[in-house]
Amino acid sequence: MRLYIAVLDEVPDFIVPTLVAHSVLGAHLLYHSNNENYMSWLNSSFKKCVVRVNEKEFNKIAAIPGTYLGHENKTLDGKKSCAVPIPVADENLPKVLQFAKLWKPQ
Repeated sequence: MRLYIAVLDEVPDFIVPTLVAHSVLGAHLLYHSNNENYMSWLNSSFKKCVVRVNEKEFNKIAAIPGTYLGHENKTLDGKKSCAVPIPVADENLPKVLQFAKLWKPQ
């Protein structure tokens, strides 16, 4: 089980660490803390990865039930640009996340 953090490819590299930090904190405090899968991940796995996705992929991830959407107010005009779905077992991972590319600075 792993936590995926999907960042929209339009986000400038310099703000990605801040965007990810704020989004994961928001997901933890506001969305996932009462979810059984999330608590299992938090207590026994804590594996995570950040992936870079295009808008079509981002929209598919955003549509996954329970996904937290984060943004930075002064980046992309405050557009939602970071998606943090609830962790699921690897065998239940949506295809859009299976094939997402790991984020790295461009």
